[in-house]
Amino acid sequence: MSQGDLGPAEYQLYLLETMRPLPEALDAALRGVGCSQERMEQDAERIRSVIQMPAGSAGRTRDILRDVRTHQEQNGLVERYKFPLWPDCELEVEYHPAWDFFMRLWFVRAPGSESPTGQPTPWTWLKDEVLAQYEDVKELTLWLPYETYDVLNPKDGKRYFLRFGWHVLQEIEEM
Repeated sequence: MSQGDLGPAEYQLYLLETMRPLPEALDAALRGVGCSQERMEQDAERIRSVIQMPAGSAGRTRDILRDVRTHQEQNGLVERYKFPLWPDCELEVEYHPAWDFFMRLWFVRAPGSESPTGQPTPWTWLKDEVLAQYEDVKELTLWLPYETYDVLNPKDGKRYFLRFGWHVLQEIEEM
């Protein structure tokens, strides 16, 4: 498979597919980019096949995303990328110094974007923003890119289940 026919649009669909958003969020996102679920799955598989080859996946990812890079620091070891589906966020990637693999990959708030206020809702809040609202935070699952937590809301005294994909809130449900 050639990397030449893969770009930021396909990588965005890969990120979306691997987030496993709730059906309503997935449908809205796919409508927003004019894409079917079948195409998303196909493009995600194409990206997966390129970036999961033995060694060098970080370099291949950098090549695919170079046109949407917004920020670079630490001699290129940390880069940020912008995608239309997440206008207030950027994908931050920390590369291993050997460039062969990722140390960390997640969404962060984009410069100039305001953190949301009020009740946390899927797709508008990031992990650190949400967890700061709760107490008695218990990690349930850490299987990147997914993370799940059991938290206590000090405002209503209820426990909630939280699920994140790439640090973006995907689900919040009263337990």
